Amino acid sequence: VWMFYHAFQDTNMMRLFQGSWSFVGWDNFAVVLGSKRFGASVLHLMQYLLFGCVLQVILGTVLALTLYELVRKEGLRIVLLILMVLPMMLPPSIVGVLWKFMLTPSNGAVNQALINLGLIQSHIEWFNAGVSLWAIIIADVWNWTALPLLIVYSGRVSLPPAVYEAARVDGAKGWLVMRRITLPMLKEVIAIAFIVRFMDAFKFVDLVYVMTSGGPAQSSELPAYIAFQRGIREFAIGEAAAYVIIIFAISAILITLFL
Repeated sequence: VWMFYHAFQDTNMMRLFQGSWSFVGWDNFAVVLGSKRFGASVLHLMQYLLFGCVLQVILGTVLALTLYELVRKEGLRIVLLILMVLPMMLPPSIVGVLWKFMLTPSNGAVNQALINLGLIQSHIEWFNAGVSLWAIIIADVWNWTALPLLIVYSGRVSLPPAVYEAARVDGAKGWLVMRRITLPMLKEVIAIAFIVRFMDAFKFVDLVYVMTSGGPAQSSELPAYIAFQRGIREFAIGEAAAYVIIIFAISAILITLFL
């Protein structure tokens, strides 16, 4: 309620302490929607959703089904599952520092590994404009693929064995069973995994802050990060509140359509 109220005021930190803000109507929303910075951040968000969240769900689904279908020993399966989930246990701030170190252009582990494998000839400048967002996406995929993995793995464990026994009696096996039985029965579980990561994308600030601070030249900013910058660091509270309401409205509409 407080945020909605100040989205229509010219509130900044000084006016907030003095209680001297004034009503400006939809001016804050006009500033946000007319900002090239906001438009660029929305494109960055679409890139992150497509190559970050979607990739996490695909990788998580593949790893979960591979783990369940191919690893027959229960003890080994549990050990592998724990190892795959470990990155999700780390705080995002630690993940950001870790990957910032690993992606250091001159002597980072990632560049050295790619050169040793013969995949690149020279170091990639991971934190240059146009590439920095990809560095964040790589770190986030490593950090959060475990969440859709756990969701899909739990869904696969809960599927009724009788369906698979009937399929075996009819002679179905392998990829046919996966395509015609497993994936259709898991589609709602996979959708839930995507929605959870989709919602997280709209409040994605931590890795951006730690790894690039939105730079260079605002090339890795996302809408939530701009709202954080305007409200917490630059004290433009009214404008930041307008940012957050617009982000909320967009995410609510998209998630409703997806459901």
